[in-house]
Amino acid sequence: MRVLISTWGWRSHFFPLVPLGWALRAAGHEVLVASQPALVGTITAAGLPAVAVGADLDFAEVFGGRIGRVADGDADEPAPDSVAPMITADGGVVRYADAMLDALVAAGRSWRPDLVVYEPYNLAGPIAAAALDVPGVRHLWGPDSSTAIGIDEDGIIAPRAARFGAGRVDLAGALTIDPCPAPMQVPLAGPALPIRFVPYNGPAVLPGWLLDPPRRPRICLTWGTMMAGVDLPGTLALRTVAEALCGLGAEIVVAVDAAQHADLAGLPADVRVADSPLALHLLLPGCRALVQQGGAGTTMTGLACGVPQLVLPQVSDQHFNAVRLAATGAGTVLTDDAVTGERIRERVADLLAADHWRDAARVAAGRVAAAPSPADVVASLQELVHTREVAAV
Repeated sequence: MRVLISTWGWRSHFFPLVPLGWALRAAGHEVLVASQPALVGTITAAGLPAVAVGADLDFAEVFGGRIGRVADGDADEPAPDSVAPMITADGGVVRYADAMLDALVAAGRSWRPDLVVYEPYNLAGPIAAAALDVPGVRHLWGPDSSTAIGIDEDGIIAPRAARFGAGRVDLAGALTIDPCPAPMQVPLAGPALPIRFVPYNGPAVLPGWLLDPPRRPRICLTWGTMMAGVDLPGTLALRTVAEALCGLGAEIVVAVDAAQHADLAGLPADVRVADSPLALHLLLPGCRALVQQGGAGTTMTGLACGVPQLVLPQVSDQHFNAVRLAATGAGTVLTDDAVTGERIRERVADLLAADHWRDAARVAAGRVAAAPSPADVVASLQELVHTREVAAV
C-alpha cells in the first residue's frame, strides 16, 4: 500500500501517529507524512518521509481568545459558564484546514495513495481522502473529544469538498483507529479498530541519572508539547505548580520544552529541570505521580506507563481528557478556582499515599497493553484497501 498520513503542523498532533507509520514501513508499505513546513524536521527526525504542504500558521494568533473549554463529557457538574463548543467557519480548525487543503490534495494526486490517515480536527484529511477517492482513516490520540463539538458540515465541509469534485465527506472516515481503552473512551461514531498506544515523545537520550533507582518518590511535572512556549492569558504558570510540589519529600522532575526553562530558575534543590529533551516514556516508569495539563499524548503516555495522574487542564480538550481519565480511577483533576498551591500539594500527596490510585493505574496500563499492536492493525488496513478495490471492480 501507499499510505498518506496528514497532520497539522503541531508535534502533539503528529506524535501519536508515529508508531503506526513505523509499523506500516516495517511491513513493507510506503508512507508519506504531509504537514505544514514547520513540522518537516520533526517528521524526518521520527524516521518517516515528509512532504511540506500549505503554509505555516501561528498557533497563538490563530487560536488566541478562541480556545474554549470542550464539553466535559460525563462530568457530574458542567462548568456554569460553559457553552456548547462549535467548529466555526472563521475558527482555528477551519483556518488550519484551509492553510493546507489545496496543497494536500495536489500532493495526493501526484503521489496516488491507497489510503489517507489523519488525526482529529484535521478537516483537510477526510476532504483530501474524498477528493482522491480513497478510504480515509481517522487516528484518535485518546478520548474522542470531537463527540462533544458541533460542526456545520453543509456550510463548512461540503463547499470545500465540492471544489475537488468530491461528494459527501465522512469526518469519522471509513474506520477510526482507537488507542483509548474503556472506560476512558466515549461511544464512537462508525466502525472502530482498537490499537495499542505506543508512546512516542520525540527523539531523546536516556540521561545517566535515570539508570539509578530513585531514592525518594519521584514526581514528573510536564506541560506537554502543544502549549510549550505559547503564552496564553489566564493559564496556570508552570512555576506555580513546581513550587506547590516542593515539601512533599519527593524528587520533582520537570520535563518541559527548553523555551520554558527560564521561568524555572531558582527553584529548590528537590526540583530537577531536565536540561535536554526527555521522553516521558523513559521517565514515567520510575515515577509515583504525574502532574500535567491534560494533553492527549501526555495523558495516554501516563496511562500506558501505569502512573497516577493529577491533571490541571487549561484549555480546549484538556478538560475533556481530564474527566475521562478520572472515570478510570487512575487520576484526578483540579480546575478553575480549585487550583491553588495548597490544593495541588494535597492532591499529589494523596496520589503518593493511597493504594487505590496505583491499583487503578495498573489496571488501565494493562488494558492499554492488551490492545492489538500497530503491526496487527496494518493487516486490517490492508483488508480495508483490498475490499475497496474489489468493490470498485
